[in-house]
Amino acid sequence: MWLADISIRRPVFATMMIGALVVLGLINFTRLGVDLFPRVEFPYVSVSTSLEGAAPGTIETEVSDVLEEDLNSISGMRQMRSISAEGLSQVFLEFELEEDGDVKAQDVRDKVSIALRGLPTDADPPVVEKVDPDASPILSIMLSGDMPIRELTTYADEVVKERIQRIPGVGSVTLAGGREREMRIWLDAVRMRAVGVTADDVVRAVRGGNAELPGGRLEIGGAERELGARTMAEARTPDEFGALVVQWQPNGAAVRVRDVARIEDGQQDERSFAQLNGAPGVALEVRRQSGRNTVEVARAIRVEVEQLSKAAPAGVDMVIARDTSRFIESSIGDVQFEIAVAIMLVVLVTFFFLLSWRATIIVTLAIPTSLVATFIAFGAFDLTINMMTLLALTVAIGLLVDDAIVVTEAIQRDIDEGVDARSAAFAATKRVALAVLAGTFATLAVFVPIAFMEGIVGRFFFQYGLAIVFSVSVSLLVAFTLTPMLAARLLKAGDHGGAWLSRIEQFHQATMRRYGYIVRWALKHRLLVMAIALGSLVVGGVAASMVPSTFMSSTDRSEFLATVKLPQGTGIAGAREAAARADAGLRGIDDVNLVFVTVGAGSRQRSNELEFYVAITPKQERSIHQMLVMDKARAALRQAIPEATEIVAAEVPWVSGGGIGQAAIEQVVMGRDLAEAEAFAARLVAAMDSRPEFADVRSTYEGGRPELQLRIDRTRAADLGVSARDLANTTRILLGGVEAGTFEEGGRRHDVRVRLEEAQRQSPEAVALLQTRSLEGRPVDLGQVADPRIGTGPVQIDRQDRARKVSVLANSATGVSLGASVEAMNAIIAANPPPSGIELVLEGQARRMAETTTAIGFAFLLALIALYIVLASQFDRFGQPFLIMLTAPLSFSGAFVAMLIGGQEMSLFGQIGLLALMGIVMKNGILLVDRANQLVEEGLSRADAMAQAAPERLRPVLMTAFAAIFGMIPVAFASSDGSEWRNAMGFIVIGGLITSTMLTLIVVPAAWMLPEDTARFWQRLTRRSLTPAKEQVTGVAPLPWTG
Repeated sequence: MWLADISIRRPVFATMMIGALVVLGLINFTRLGVDLFPRVEFPYVSVSTSLEGAAPGTIETEVSDVLEEDLNSISGMRQMRSISAEGLSQVFLEFELEEDGDVKAQDVRDKVSIALRGLPTDADPPVVEKVDPDASPILSIMLSGDMPIRELTTYADEVVKERIQRIPGVGSVTLAGGREREMRIWLDAVRMRAVGVTADDVVRAVRGGNAELPGGRLEIGGAERELGARTMAEARTPDEFGALVVQWQPNGAAVRVRDVARIEDGQQDERSFAQLNGAPGVALEVRRQSGRNTVEVARAIRVEVEQLSKAAPAGVDMVIARDTSRFIESSIGDVQFEIAVAIMLVVLVTFFFLLSWRATIIVTLAIPTSLVATFIAFGAFDLTINMMTLLALTVAIGLLVDDAIVVTEAIQRDIDEGVDARSAAFAATKRVALAVLAGTFATLAVFVPIAFMEGIVGRFFFQYGLAIVFSVSVSLLVAFTLTPMLAARLLKAGDHGGAWLSRIEQFHQATMRRYGYIVRWALKHRLLVMAIALGSLVVGGVAASMVPSTFMSSTDRSEFLATVKLPQGTGIAGAREAAARADAGLRGIDDVNLVFVTVGAGSRQRSNELEFYVAITPKQERSIHQMLVMDKARAALRQAIPEATEIVAAEVPWVSGGGIGQAAIEQVVMGRDLAEAEAFAARLVAAMDSRPEFADVRSTYEGGRPELQLRIDRTRAADLGVSARDLANTTRILLGGVEAGTFEEGGRRHDVRVRLEEAQRQSPEAVALLQTRSLEGRPVDLGQVADPRIGTGPVQIDRQDRARKVSVLANSATGVSLGASVEAMNAIIAANPPPSGIELVLEGQARRMAETTTAIGFAFLLALIALYIVLASQFDRFGQPFLIMLTAPLSFSGAFVAMLIGGQEMSLFGQIGLLALMGIVMKNGILLVDRANQLVEEGLSRADAMAQAAPERLRPVLMTAFAAIFGMIPVAFASSDGSEWRNAMGFIVIGGLITSTMLTLIVVPAAWMLPEDTARFWQRLTRRSLTPAKEQVTGVAPLPWTG
């Protein structure tokens, strides 16, 4: 082994080489960011278009359908969804994960520009943006105090928001619950009728008379001087707006805005509301820039908020209502502590078997050197310190010492036998080099496919696989350089401590002797041993069928979200009153510390939807799980708001935005007839409500939304010369109000809104007396051409892949796995088959779980192929890799039993743990088979070779196995923040290694003899079929594929 020889002869070279890696790793470590999970680039693009005042049906036909027709031709699209709500169209496009999100966003912009000519002229320009999973707020800042809401909003907008936006890494800051300054022009229908003025006339007058426009250039003195020209006609005060002329009367008198309206320097209509622990105020939702570090940005914001609080006006309180970075910091800190504990346990295990502090130090040095050097890969591949990379390093701790253990133990064995230390270091390293290389490459053969899996699971675990691959590769370099160099200089013969350590050494020797007897028994009764191995597989299969499955295990974050939908037509005042009742009910629950409520804060600004963020007592100080607290919250909300049509409590999602389904089950019902789809969805909801596997069952279809409908009499309208568009425009101005421009004051611009006085729009009869203007210019009452009446209509219309749809949403009930919920859903559909014309598609986390299973299954296949190629190449035999790969199924049995005992779910992390386990356990068989091969080459029979090799390699096998087991104990039994995600992986590795090690030490020796048995059986078979002349043959050569 030339690398070991150079390191032994040139110790400074070996030290400097490893030292350089450590220094580079430390430099990169200081530059790494911290986050909860790796940043996953989802190619989602959204198109948002506003058409103020338009009903959902109009939005669907006039906007959404027009956009979808052009967008549907973009290549690489996986799914297209749209939501048509009042005044708003949102189209979400999901592309295949391998597509570039920036390129697809530009493709969408190109298609939207083509579709523009088909949109209504009064629709706002569509807004195209890449949907970032980071789009959910990382902090919510709540302002409250004894000052008018307008002043509080102004302070929040002009002072707090401006300061927060200047912080590096902050993306957007949006206000909820605020009411900004606005110039309000309240029209008087009676006065307008008296002078023959319509709402359109007033809007045109305001827009035409309130302007500040450029007038070109003015050249003076033969172009010696040049001046800019500007028309200064912008109104800034109520008096100036009131003086604007609407029209001239025949007698020459001017009708001004103040003659037909009341002008108020007021504030916006109340469309949103925010409340913290019962106290109303203004909330600022802070989002980070894409790709920026959450923890660093949040820390900077907290510092800025603390400074702002000190300088805030008297009576103004400023608190952080929500801070997602605290969970990240806590989770990452807990994993770092688990890594420290794992290192201590691995060191103790190593010392227990080596019984030498010198040898233990040599082996232990592989951990910090490999871990720190791994940060070079972090910097090169733009990785962060997150849950996945830290979990990878935790798993790697038990692997990093494996190579050093095997090398050090072999060197110590030779030194104890009297060989010179330097000679022993070179000879022993060379003797075990093949086993070390084969074991490491087998591990890499498993983790490389993990790093390069396709789909969302591949993106999610790329950093995990890469971290383990690089750290294990560095540990291999350390084992062949630093380890033999130090062993040649530090190890001494018989260095096993005092009398008490000698007793442990005697125990090890006795264990090896007893194991030698067991091996000889296994070689003699190999068929019985193989039957026992087969029985363990049956037990494992039974246990596997009993382990529940899910996508991501429920995590106790000490925080959760809740949504309450009130009856359609509930206004902001009704929502405020319901929010007060809900707040009191939630804060009456034990362990609830904070309740943050917002109404109308979303893009659709629904006044009948209450959104709650609830912070509860940290899990370490709580006696019950968060899921049980959420059950109490559901009950409290039902009791506090009995009129609620929908109540949902859910975990804080780890990724959001872009139509990414957060519900555990989303059964999409698609069909041309919306009524038929809604009817079938209602059947599913009723069936799911009767099953205990589901919670928060609801349908996305919402009918019965009260609305004022103007049914036009087309004949009458044509006779009077009134177009439908003019009628709709007048109605929009008078009832909903429109922006008629802006004005500037103090460096900020404010809106100007025109609307009818509230008292004159309280009934259909009052609306019928309002006037529009005919094509001839005559005022016409709305009641003459339309019949205003109160009706109902859908709240929103959902579509998927251009077909109308209704989604049935549900979460898994407390204690029920996602897999059980999916099975229950399938049973319900089997009992309620959809009628013809109805198509069903499963979405939400259930879809993610199915995709994950497929991706990991493919990775399993790739790993098996890679393992076989590596092992066959290392041992130069076709058959022996199968003997070594027997350890994988043997480990799975223990893994599933351990999961069952530990009450774990087979989640995304669990599946990756199984895949990782396959690579970890291979080293046991490799160590046995490699040494047996060496002894066979020295002239021993197969049976004698294995009988000698197995006890000789017992100690390194147990050391590597127990190092990995004890390294995963902190992961398996952790109860810290976010531990639920990684507990399953710990149980899988521990259970799999225990059974694999126990069975491998017996099964592999028994299976080792099978090629010889096969050769003898073949010999007997061929002898019977040979002619008498050929029966004189006395021997049969082994088959080339039997090893």
